Amino acid sequence: MPDTLTINFMNIKRVCLYVLIIIALTSGNGFSQEDPVIAESDNKFVKKLRRKEPRPKFFILEYTFLKDVYVSATSTELGESSSNIRINERFALKLRAPILLKPNFTLVGGFNLKKELFDFENAQGVESAYYNVLDRRFLSSAGVSLSFKKDISEKKFMYAFWNGTLNSDNISFSEIVNQLRTTIVYIIVKNVNPVTQIGYGGAFAYIFGGPLVFPVFIYNQTYSEKLNVEMMLPKSAKLRYTFSPEMYLMLITEVNGASYYLKDATVEGFSRVTFQRSAFTINTSFEREIYDWLWFGVTTGYNLPINLYISEPRKSRRDAIINLDAEPSFIFGFSIFAVVPKKIFYKKAKAR
Repeated sequence: MPDTLTINFMNIKRVCLYVLIIIALTSGNGFSQEDPVIAESDNKFVKKLRRKEPRPKFFILEYTFLKDVYVSATSTELGESSSNIRINERFALKLRAPILLKPNFTLVGGFNLKKELFDFENAQGVESAYYNVLDRRFLSSAGVSLSFKKDISEKKFMYAFWNGTLNSDNISFSEIVNQLRTTIVYIIVKNVNPVTQIGYGGAFAYIFGGPLVFPVFIYNQTYSEKLNVEMMLPKSAKLRYTFSPEMYLMLITEVNGASYYLKDATVEGFSRVTFQRSAFTINTSFEREIYDWLWFGVTTGYNLPINLYISEPRKSRRDAIINLDAEPSFIFGFSIFAVVPKKIFYKKAKAR
């Protein structure tokens, strides 16, 4: 009986490994800034580059935090106040998996779960109620995403991305309209040559805290076996240095933001409020293989706040109930993630 159980357990492990391999291989087929696309080529230099590409990520755990951030607040109704963010912690779980696979069409689904916590201290001024709205209150985001890539011609493809999340301090299906946040991206990309891509499109997103429609421009360039750049402007730009296929160093600039409906928190005189934040970050990120498919990452950088305010739903900063001005601060992060195993990835790269 023990031998039978062992055999069954090994079969289950083997099946799970195959499933993870399929997910990893296909999740990298769609265009993304994490997984750059290199055009098909018989050039030996290009084939060598493929063996040093970052392997696609399909399971990610992240922890990021900021500490000791001075904040001042102003409000027409409540007066002025100041405080210190002892720590702002952010946790994230990300998953990706294929839904539909065809030679010229790929559809990939994803799941994201995020938690964020603010811990204030030393509140001073007329109203400490400013910070009670956010203090030690978990802000959550849970949702799904779809991305697809479709070939238009030999050198062009179309990429689209949709993400829908519920963002609140108490996620539920009541008042779903106030909690729902949607991101839509549509891009046309051209492979100029085997190591260069350019593209253009548009996006609707919350990268500045509130909803915004803006143009998107893509530029990806591989300069050598060691150095390449990936840009998705105005969202992000990444310069990557490859020490080896098992170790990368990246310089990343990015605009990021979030918007939460505060269901359980109230501001006197207002029945419904939302919290919006956005910042420009400059980070250095180091990624290293632990064992084949298992990796870790360490990030350190500088966070420059753009928007930080509390308002009624669907209101901009100029209509804010409370405006929060935070000083720039250092940001730190750690991650553990899974990628496709070497044997499978290199076999695929060689086949191309």
